[in-house]
Amino acid sequence: MSPLFSRLIADAMARRGLGLRELCRRARLDPSFLSKVLAGKRNPPSEEDVLRRLATALEIAPVELFVAAGRIPSEWGALATNPELLRRVDAMAAGSSRRAMSSAALPVKPFSEELL
Repeated sequence: MSPLFSRLIADAMARRGLGLRELCRRARLDPSFLSKVLAGKRNPPSEEDVLRRLATALEIAPVELFVAAGRIPSEWGALATNPELLRRVDAMAAGSSRRAMSSAALPVKPFSEELL
């Protein structure tokens, strides 16, 4: 159960003016399942295609949902085979966390942009 995932979905739904049924229709999901996920009674979906469909329906970057769901996108597979890249990504993530904690007023680039 992921409060971060639920909050991300709920916030995106509110910004887009989407109700649960409409979101599920667009993402081709069972409303009962997503309702339980949002209530913290079920874990977020683990299937990449489901997370991507949700991201598309919510008009948000899929990587946001992957991270909130505790998943690693398949295209990030290079991290597992490239120790230097993994160290760089880890350092960027740690730096982003420190910057966010030390100065909440400063904008921090989304993690996916830092990789580019």
